[in-house]
Amino acid sequence: MLDDEGSGDDSGILAGIEWAAEQGADVVNLSLGGGDTPGLDPLEAAVDKFSAGKGILFAVSAGNDGEFGEQTIGSPGSAEAALTVGAVDGDDKLAEFSSRGPRVGDGGIKPDVTAPGVDITAAAAPGSVIEQEVGQNPEGYLTISGTSMAAPHVAGAAAILKQRHPDWTYAELKGALTASTTAGTNYQPYQQGSGRIAVDRALAQTVVAEPVSVNFGERQWPHTDDTPVAKEITYRNLGTTDVTLSLSATATDPKGDPAPAGFFTLGARTLTVPAGGRASVDLTTDTRLGGTLDGTYSAYVVATDGGQSVRTAAVVKREAEAYDVTLKFVGRDGRPTPDYWSFVSGITGAAQGSYREPHDASGTVKVRLPKGTYLFDTTISEDPEDSRAGTDWLVQPRLDVTGDMTVTADARTARPVDITVPDSAAKPTWVAPRYWYAGEGHNIETGVEVDTFGSLRTAHLGPEVTTGSLNQQWLGVWTKGASTEYDVMLGGNTRKLATGYRKHLRPADLATVKVGMGASAPGKRGELGVAGYFPELGGISPITGPQDLPRTRTVHLSTPDNTRWDLSFQQYGTPDEEGTAPTESYHAFEGGATYETRFNAGVLGPRLSPAEGIFREGDTITGELPLHADGDGHAGWTRYDSIHTTLYRNGAKLTENTDALDGNGEGFTVPSDTADYRLTTSVHRDPALATASTRVDTSWTFRSSKTTSRTQLPISTARFTAKTDLTSRAPADKTAVVPVTVQGAAAGDNLKSLAVYASYDGGTTWQKTPVKNGTITVKNPPKTKSISFRANITDKQGNRSSVTVYDAYFGK
Repeated sequence: MLDDEGSGDDSGILAGIEWAAEQGADVVNLSLGGGDTPGLDPLEAAVDKFSAGKGILFAVSAGNDGEFGEQTIGSPGSAEAALTVGAVDGDDKLAEFSSRGPRVGDGGIKPDVTAPGVDITAAAAPGSVIEQEVGQNPEGYLTISGTSMAAPHVAGAAAILKQRHPDWTYAELKGALTASTTAGTNYQPYQQGSGRIAVDRALAQTVVAEPVSVNFGERQWPHTDDTPVAKEITYRNLGTTDVTLSLSATATDPKGDPAPAGFFTLGARTLTVPAGGRASVDLTTDTRLGGTLDGTYSAYVVATDGGQSVRTAAVVKREAEAYDVTLKFVGRDGRPTPDYWSFVSGITGAAQGSYREPHDASGTVKVRLPKGTYLFDTTISEDPEDSRAGTDWLVQPRLDVTGDMTVTADARTARPVDITVPDSAAKPTWVAPRYWYAGEGHNIETGVEVDTFGSLRTAHLGPEVTTGSLNQQWLGVWTKGASTEYDVMLGGNTRKLATGYRKHLRPADLATVKVGMGASAPGKRGELGVAGYFPELGGISPITGPQDLPRTRTVHLSTPDNTRWDLSFQQYGTPDEEGTAPTESYHAFEGGATYETRFNAGVLGPRLSPAEGIFREGDTITGELPLHADGDGHAGWTRYDSIHTTLYRNGAKLTENTDALDGNGEGFTVPSDTADYRLTTSVHRDPALATASTRVDTSWTFRSSKTTSRTQLPISTARFTAKTDLTSRAPADKTAVVPVTVQGAAAGDNLKSLAVYASYDGGTTWQKTPVKNGTITVKNPPKTKSISFRANITDKQGNRSSVTVYDAYFGK
C-alpha cells in the first residue's frame, strides 16, 4: 500500500482498504494522509462507502501540519465517517504538529478525538527506513511522534470495544469513543474534537450521540437580522435500562473567553432515553448575541447520568463583514466562457492570506468575500488543451471589496505580447511571464503557462498600484542546437501590469557569454543554469538539462531593465546523482559585449574573500570557505569521500571531526583564554568524480581568544591559476608560467614570506619553485601524469598558512 519511505498513490491505498474489507475487518487503522480539497475525493468516498456498507470503523490520522494553522486536516481523515485522530502528549497537551480543522469546504468538525502521539515507543521492524532514521530505543523498538502514532491508539480502543460489543458497527464504536472522551484544557473542537479518548470510560458507555458533533455552518454578515438556528442532538441508549440525562452546554467565543449568555442554549436540561431507544434535544445558536466579535464560536454539550457522560462538540462561524462579488468571464467572441481559470487572493484586512479559485461553467460565479483588498487573476483559453490557440491573461492587482460588486474579465480587452530575439533560427523552449505583488502583509507571486509569447495577450484591470509593490517579469529561453541559447528577462517595478507588450531584442541588447563546462574525469554529464534578477525582484530561468562534458555553451543574456544574471553549473557524479560538483557566479553584463568564463576546470583549491574564512564568535570557531573553488574562482560544493579536520591548542590536539569548513559543519568549542591554535583539514574526492584536485590539505596557525562578536581569524591561502583545458589538462612537458595569488590575511603589503613547491609524484617529493612577480615557472607534467602544488605563507603578524593541492592538473 505504501513504500518503505511511507509514500504511495490512491490506487494502492484503495486496494488496501478493499482487501481489509474482504478479510472481514471490523476496525481499520489508516496512519496516512494527503492534501484535502472541498470535493469528495476517492479515499474519502471509500471510507464513507465501507463504513456504511460494511460497518467498518476507520481510525485515521488527522495529519502533521498543525504548525500551518487551521484547515490542515488531511484526506482521508476529512471523510465524514472517519474517526479522525489528533495527537496529544503524556500531559494531554495538544501536539504542535497535530493538524487542525475546520474541514475544507463545509467547516465540519475535525479531528473527532485526540490520542497519545508524542514520543510513542513501538515495536520496530529490523532494518526499516524509520529505524535507520531514528534508531532503536531500546533494541527492537523505536520512539517517534505524529498523528500516525495516535491513530493506532484509537484503533486499538475500538477493537477492545468491538470485542465487548460484537454487534456494534462503526457508528456505535465511533459514538462511544467520541462520547466518552476527556476534555483537554482550553482546547476547541477544531483542535481536539470532543477530547482525548478514554477507553476505560468507553467500555462502560451505553449512551451515544448522533451526530457525534454539530456544525451550524456560517451565518452571513450583517448579524442584526440573524435568526436563531436549532439542530437536534439525538441520544441512543444501547443499554437495557432507561437512562435520564442531565444536560449542560459550555460555550466560548473566538478568543476562548466565555460566549455571551444565550449564544448556545439547550431545549431541555434533562432528557430520558428509553432502553434500546432514542431521545432528542435541540441545541440552538443565536449569532445576534456576538456583538462586534466575529469568528468561530464553540460549545461542548455534556450529558451525564451519574455513571457516564456524553460529550458533543458544536461550532458556528459568525461571518465578519463580507459582500457578494459577482465575477464574469467573457471570451474573445464576446460570449460568456467556461474555459477560464481564476483566483482571488486576499492582501489586506480580514481578506489577508485568503485564497479562492472560483469557477462555474456558465461564465458567471458569485463569491462571498470579507471586506478588504484582493488580487484578482484570470486566464481565459481559446483551447484549454493547447495554449498556442490563444491565451488571455487579465489581472486586477487591487480589487477593493467594500460592498456588493460585479467584476468582468473580458478577453477582448487584452492585447498581444510580442517578444523576439535577433536570431530567427532560435526557437522558444521555455516561456514564463509572471508578476510579483509584494508588501502590505502578503506576497503573491504567480505566472501563466504558455508555449510561446506569440499566443499570449494580456490586460491590466482596475486602478494603478501606487505602493511600489508590483513587479512584472517576461522570462524566456530560446535555443539553437545544443550549444546556443538566448536567456531573456524583461520588466521590473511597475504601477500597472502590461496591457500587451512588445520588445524585439537587438544584438546591442544582449551580452554574449561563452561558458566552458569542465570535467576532469571521463564520461561525466552536467548542467548549466542561468537565472536573471532585477534590483527589486528575484528571477528564475530553467536549467537546460544534462549534457555531455566537457563542452562550451554560448548564452546570450538580455541587458535592458538593469537585469543581472547568475550562472551556475553542476556536474553529476553518476547518472542522475545530483550535488557532486556545482559552482556558481553572479554578474552584471553590458549589452553588445562578449565574455568568457569556465566552470569546474583549472586548479581547484581554497578561496578566501572578505566574507569567507575561519571565524570565531565567543568560544566557537567555525569555517566558512570553499576548499574546491575552480580556476576561475567560482565557489561551490563538492562531494568528499573523506574529511579529516583537527584543531590543536598550544601544540596539543584539542579535538577532531569531519567538518569540511564550508559553513555546514559543527565547528569547534574552545576555552576562552588566549592560546595558539593550528587548524588542519584534509579532504579527498573520488577520482571517478574528478581526477584533478583530488585532495586538498590546509593548515592554519593563529593566536586567538574569546570574541564579543563574529570575528574573522587571520588565515591565508594561495590560488594557482594555471592555463588548462576544460578537462584540467595542459600540453605535456611544456614550460608553463603559473600565476600565484595570495588571499586572506597575508594579501598585499601584509605578506612576509611565500614559499611554493611542486611535486610530480603525487606529493612524495617536493621541489621548491621560486616566485617571481607573482608567478612560478614549471614544466607541465608528462602525458597522463599530474603536478601538485604547495604554498607556505606567513603574514607580518606571524600567522602561518599552508595549502596543498594534489593532482592540480594533468599533462596531455
